[in-house]
Amino acid sequence: MMTRYICFNGVFADAAFPAIDAANKSYRYGDGFFETLRVHHGQIPLWDLHRDRILRSMSLLGYAFAEGITIEGLYAQLLELCVRNQCAAQARVRLSFSNGNGGLFDQSCVYYLAEAHPFTTPDADEGISLGVYDELQKDAHRFSALKLSSGFIYSRAAQFCKRQGWDDCVIQNKAGSIIETVISNLFWIKNGSIFTPPVADGCVEGVFRSYLLAAEPQITERSCTRELLEEADELFLTNALRGIRKVRAFNGKTYTSDQTVALLSRHQQLRLE
Repeated sequence: MMTRYICFNGVFADAAFPAIDAANKSYRYGDGFFETLRVHHGQIPLWDLHRDRILRSMSLLGYAFAEGITIEGLYAQLLELCVRNQCAAQARVRLSFSNGNGGLFDQSCVYYLAEAHPFTTPDADEGISLGVYDELQKDAHRFSALKLSSGFIYSRAAQFCKRQGWDDCVIQNKAGSIIETVISNLFWIKNGSIFTPPVADGCVEGVFRSYLLAAEPQITERSCTRELLEEADELFLTNALRGIRKVRAFNGKTYTSDQTVALLSRHQQLRLE
């Protein structure tokens, strides 16, 4: 059986053995963040956006790398990890950052842990089904745009989603606005215009979302409600791993996807082949 590797603070090790200890602040307190990336033929698409979000997250959270650790070095380690795990052609990489080890008042340099797995997309995308998760609501605050380790609401929403038989579900903020789904940013199309919830409402500032807003400047940021989605002509989701994904149904309504398919075609180079 092939050995699968992880990379912890720059050291490659057998993934079958523990890497973090019980004092890790991400484990203890959720004091950390993570980045999900894909590797495509030995490169990381949208790396500049991933890099900027990592550095922005570290700055906002007050984290600092240990001496000698650079973002460029991290990039090289992620690619090497994929080679070691024999998935450099197509891979899903999770890069987790924690505020080191210790108690609440202890200071530490940031720790990082990288995992890499083979990744493939389905041959055909018939569109996904969405429901509404209303057990919990997400706070909108200065850190809510980050991919924080303390993702309890996403874990609960994912389990709720599975029990309902949906592919994904939308998440609301405390004001009742719909902001995102468990693993994606949300967009809707009405009368040819494209909309997405603003980051100020509490959604994660997704890498593909940022790319698409720059590439399609006509997209409007607007607070979202169930009624707006139910009145929309089309819905679609985005994330860095799968790019643009069609939505087939939401809350019992079915949708067309002509404009979404056209949008997807314009950005075909960023999809997995």
